[in-house]
Amino acid sequence: MTERGGLRAELLGGGIILTYLVCLVTTTTEGVHNLLFPLYLNHYGFALTLIGTLSSLLGVMRLASRLPIGARYRGSRAKGQQLFWLVLLLVSTSGYAFVHGDFAPVVAVTVIHGFAFGALGTINLAVAIDQSGGRRAGAVMGWYTAALSAGYALGAFAGGAFADRIGIEATLLWLGLTPLAAMLAVWFTPPIPESERAAVAPGLALWRRGLAAFLGIDGRVWLAFAIVLFLNVLSDSTDTFFPLYGTAIGLPVAFVGVLKGSKSASATVIRFFAGALFRFLDYRAINFWAVLLFAASTFVIPLIAGPIAGPVLFVVFLGAGLCRGILRVTSAATVAELRAEGRDIGLSSGVYNSGLDLGAVIGPAAGGVLSATFGIPAMFQLLAVGSLVIYFAVAFSSRSGRAALTPSFGAKVSIDRSP
Repeated sequence: MTERGGLRAELLGGGIILTYLVCLVTTTTEGVHNLLFPLYLNHYGFALTLIGTLSSLLGVMRLASRLPIGARYRGSRAKGQQLFWLVLLLVSTSGYAFVHGDFAPVVAVTVIHGFAFGALGTINLAVAIDQSGGRRAGAVMGWYTAALSAGYALGAFAGGAFADRIGIEATLLWLGLTPLAAMLAVWFTPPIPESERAAVAPGLALWRRGLAAFLGIDGRVWLAFAIVLFLNVLSDSTDTFFPLYGTAIGLPVAFVGVLKGSKSASATVIRFFAGALFRFLDYRAINFWAVLLFAASTFVIPLIAGPIAGPVLFVVFLGAGLCRGILRVTSAATVAELRAEGRDIGLSSGVYNSGLDLGAVIGPAAGGVLSATFGIPAMFQLLAVGSLVIYFAVAFSSRSGRAALTPSFGAKVSIDRSP
């Protein structure tokens, strides 16, 4: 058997497909929740400001979960951790059907839901990396992020279809049970052996150990953090304010939906081809140019006008989706590389995922402030330039970050090679 074929058999035997299924089901549940949560609150007469606040609370709780859950992650006890948080995800999604819009229970369920989803995102990424041992990280992370993206899309489609037929509460109740499928997949996933961990000096207080571990995080993790923070600041601000801008320049609401859907679709499709792409292009070069192009795709939105605005915006959104999809793969693969070097990746996974949550909190808030001050068109351009500056500042702040940033088309990428 060839080395590549042997690695593929090892990954399949290690349950990587079952882990992808867990990721798919987790984000399918979240896709249902994301679609129906504001509609549920509106149904019970919550004010728009309160709907926005509770939606932000979800992001805050996801962010709060990342580092503590990442620090507690161990491959040998990952199954128990996954099962625990899947139970809470199920309870907190179906639970909306039982609290009937009462404020205090809604807040409690929302807090649990946000923390549970954040915990699962951190653990699932760490499990996928542990199963691969950091080898062929480009392909492994391509399928991992594709499973996430496909789940969000499936949840949105299913949630909308069911809600039209059986109502919002009933849909949250019954589709909220989908984590049962993920629990079954976790149950049959082979256990992950404990990875070797760095020795900790005896006598150190728990908080000092945590601080030492945090300060010891590799610069490449902060580069990956900067990439996903950059992505979500621009993506979430655009998703929030482009519908207002698009309808203001005369685009039909349906076409605005097509633009958003095309971006999501292209972001999903490119992830399936990421492994093959990394055999020919260096991921550092892909990072460099995809970051620039993603910022440019946001910057040019206000410059597009006239009768061809629709087709040109379609191309721009399609390109933005391709850049987003490939950057999610390369950033996750950057973290996965550390596992191949024998490093513990639980805390690194938490830091990486916190970048997504922080971007989701900052993007709409910053977009709102800038839009109110300078207008929506200027907001797109200011955020594009500002996010790009922050990204490169983080990238150049460490030696490993500078090395990972270096564009190089010369050789096959190291993250896609077996040891």
